[in-house]
Amino acid sequence: MIESAVSPRVDDDATFPLGLIDHGFVPRKLTVSYVAMCAGRVDTALLCTAFDLLCRKYPMLRGTIEINNGQCQLRVPGDGSSAATIDIVAPPIADWLARRVFPLDPARSLAKLTIVSEGETTAVALQVSHAINDATMGFALLEHFWRTAAMLAGNAAVPEPVPVYPHSLEQAYHARAMALPEHTAAAGTVYSIAATDTGADAVFRPAPGQRITLSHNETGALLDHARASGTTLHALLSAAIVRAERTTIAESAGATTELPMIMFHLVDLRPHLQPAARPDEITNALAFAPTITACGPGADLGVLAKETKAQIVAGIDSGAALAVMLAAASVAAHGHSRTAVGSFITNWAMVPDLAVPPGFEIVDFRGFATSEPVTWVGYFVSTFAGRCSIELAFSPRYHRPAQIAQLREFIIANLAELTNSLSS
Repeated sequence: MIESAVSPRVDDDATFPLGLIDHGFVPRKLTVSYVAMCAGRVDTALLCTAFDLLCRKYPMLRGTIEINNGQCQLRVPGDGSSAATIDIVAPPIADWLARRVFPLDPARSLAKLTIVSEGETTAVALQVSHAINDATMGFALLEHFWRTAAMLAGNAAVPEPVPVYPHSLEQAYHARAMALPEHTAAAGTVYSIAATDTGADAVFRPAPGQRITLSHNETGALLDHARASGTTLHALLSAAIVRAERTTIAESAGATTELPMIMFHLVDLRPHLQPAARPDEITNALAFAPTITACGPGADLGVLAKETKAQIVAGIDSGAALAVMLAAASVAAHGHSRTAVGSFITNWAMVPDLAVPPGFEIVDFRGFATSEPVTWVGYFVSTFAGRCSIELAFSPRYHRPAQIAQLREFIIANLAELTNSLSS
């Protein structure tokens, strides 16, 4: 994100050019939300103070993004002011999740704290523009926010934050003398759920009622299955989703032959840098690993999972995954709209242990992204307290809610097949 961390003079704004991948998230106003569902007494004023300290620790959260001659620039105010906002929302929480979670406009704000209280339950949402943040970095922000809140509640002295200025992935490659791959796109004729412009709701966001949350036993069974079959939880989930999408196509179009199904997997490149990067060192260390698998409604899920894992690994090792991401970012950065129809899955993995003030506990976590309408169906995976959840996100502008509900049922059936196969 930041090409240089030059300290501005007092009262001077600091301006930094965005990297290409960061730049690519600006036009769609893509925003990542980390929602902690809390039970018990919540001190709103204390959380607001913790958010202020978080924004002082990471000055980019206080800024806005300007577009000058096609170049996106982050502007951070030098006078200590902040464009980050705090929103105290009236309940119910379900209504906020379903209809009132909107993407942030990077020209106005890059970060927002939203608090929605309903009886003994409170949703505390840290929302950050994807232009300066991805899921891995977001977890680092989330940990710092809650750790600060716990310190404030315990009357501990909170030191003046030392500002952190993360860099772009492209700059990290150059600093490590690693070559960036040439921009390429995924090749071949591939299929996914068709999108039709309905003229409906113009927001991409999750449908809370379509969330899939596995039990502890089901999550454990999937992990056991992954170990026994030499795959990963991510690969198994991907296989279940791809076959469900294929079945949905067959149900709607009557297709019977195997089709080359595509899915894009957002993978974190921080561990693959030499040396590896810290979670908050780089804003968007993302690659877009495409997998293309020949798949029919009755395809073997275990075989699909192994193919998925192999293609993801090959995409990372060869640099193809980063090349695809850079190509996609270039399209967005130049103002071109994506006309392709596809699906993507991003597995945030384990939600870190979060320190919380006394008097309440975090009982659930919901992670997802919102944006202006896109033709893609998104799957946001996270595991909290030993339970894996999948948030299905889509835009009613392009996909009918009934179609997504049907897709969800097919995914659940496939996951049940996987969890039952280990014990049979």
